[in-house]
Amino acid sequence: MKTEGKDLIWVDKAFAEKYKKLDLEEEKAKALDEYIETIEKKSKEDFKANLESLEEDVAIYTGLMLKVKQAFKAASDENLNASYELWENFDKQKPIIQKKIDTIISMLKPLKNEAHEISELLGKIQTWNIDKFVESLRSISDMQGTRKKMIEFLIKNFKDE
Repeated sequence: MKTEGKDLIWVDKAFAEKYKKLDLEEEKAKALDEYIETIEKKSKEDFKANLESLEEDVAIYTGLMLKVKQAFKAASDENLNASYELWENFDKQKPIIQKKIDTIISMLKPLKNEAHEISELLGKIQTWNIDKFVESLRSISDMQGTRKKMIEFLIKNFKDE
């Protein structure tokens, strides 16, 4: 089937059957014009309905965005108020906490001085003498026989002098 010089168009099946039954070209042209008018009218109605629907969607969207904005503002205000309350409570507690800290510091200052004095005294101890004393105790504890008995005798009899 050749369609040279012709274009195919899609139309409703009912219109196509009605169009085929018409004999005169004038009747066919008139029917085609009527069909185009109905399609144009229907397209305008569809466009108008879509436009109205779009306006409704915009109104709904605007309402939802307003709700979101209000909810965000309420949450923001609530968090801000909670933050203010927290700072106010902190300001109320600050003198009490500062007093406790001052008490602890006043208790620790004398200990600091004593710890410093102990540290100085420990620094003056001659550890060489302690090492020699420990070494002597080891050698005494390792003794056996008559030497051990002699050390025990000396310790028992001369411990008070």
